[in-house]
Amino acid sequence: MKSLNDGIRRYETLQRPRYSARFAELASGQDPLAMFIGCADSRVVPHLVASAGPGDLFVVRNVANLVHPHCDDGHGADVSVASAVWYATEVLGVREIVVCGHSGCGGMQAVMGDVAPEHLQRWLTPAAASLAIWTERGPYDPSYAPVDQLSQINARRQLDNLRTYEHVARRERRGELTLHAWWFDIPNAKLLAFDDTHDRFIPALNVGASPRHPTPDTALALRARGASRPLARPLLGPRGSRSVGVQRAKAST
Repeated sequence: MKSLNDGIRRYETLQRPRYSARFAELASGQDPLAMFIGCADSRVVPHLVASAGPGDLFVVRNVANLVHPHCDDGHGADVSVASAVWYATEVLGVREIVVCGHSGCGGMQAVMGDVAPEHLQRWLTPAAASLAIWTERGPYDPSYAPVDQLSQINARRQLDNLRTYEHVARRERRGELTLHAWWFDIPNAKLLAFDDTHDRFIPALNVGASPRHPTPDTALALRARGASRPLARPLLGPRGSRSVGVQRAKAST
């Protein structure tokens, strides 16, 4: 707790004065640039790798950065991630979703056979599809350790799981939503992004050479604090009252 308390003191003396105006703006609602679905691993820091500030990212984190596929009967699907994805797309109008895996993922080690409790095994069930892909087709990049090879495939696989949700697939078809797979190489502190042309993960800045694949700099980076930003949206709608936001969400489903 001493480290946390020291951090709070630094926040109060250094960061709070710097960001107070931004949080005052955000008090009326949020208008994130993107949704970020990442692993709960403490070594992966979304706002750091994307150079993002308060209000820029709508973040969901869980073990192994999983998106459980949609199930018509409602059984087996993870309602937490599904609810967050619905809220981000249908209410906040987010136009970018990033799924970010990372090296040395304990969840992927469990998928590969490490001992894990029953509840973790149940959570990781959808990752069996990633394991099957890795076994059948091999890795994107064989220079990585096996667990990292699987982690990369798993990150990319979650985009397919996102598309099992009709509202996501519909928005992507309309050009209203773009899905991205990222992967953080912890030992090298390097962010990679999946590139369809190369069919592998490459340095994220290189992916930006293609207009279809915005980089953290162009799509998610912290906007210059001297530049104006649109007013944040109300919490439950893009503009106007709470009821307007709810009606818009219903109309989109």
